[in-house]
Amino acid sequence: MDNPFIIPTNPTPKEIIELTACATNTLALVSEKLARYKNVMADAEDLLKQIQADKLLLYMEQYPKANQLKLKALVDVDTDVQQTKSVYKEAKAKVVLTETEYKTWDNRFICLRKIASIMETELKSIR
Repeated sequence: MDNPFIIPTNPTPKEIIELTACATNTLALVSEKLARYKNVMADAEDLLKQIQADKLLLYMEQYPKANQLKLKALVDVDTDVQQTKSVYKEAKAKVVLTETEYKTWDNRFICLRKIASIMETELKSIR
């Protein structure tokens, strides 16, 4: 978003409507983005587990007398495992950032609803 989203201290009803629409639309977009990132993260996690299992079997065959600690270390430093971990960590970081973005927009939306509710109560009391 190019312009910062700022809720005025004393917004007009028109501003409330416009800001609420903006927050609602943005929440929907961020929610879609979050779902995509979560899918990428889940796929990367599945692939990581599969590659780790494949590498463990490979190293068990190559080093039949190696203990579990050595085999785990061999798997952990394997290039394919490292690359897949990198993809997983990147996806996880995007999920965390997008969850934070979602929470921020949700808080803005809640704030706007509360302001609108207060304004409605004030208008009713004037009548």
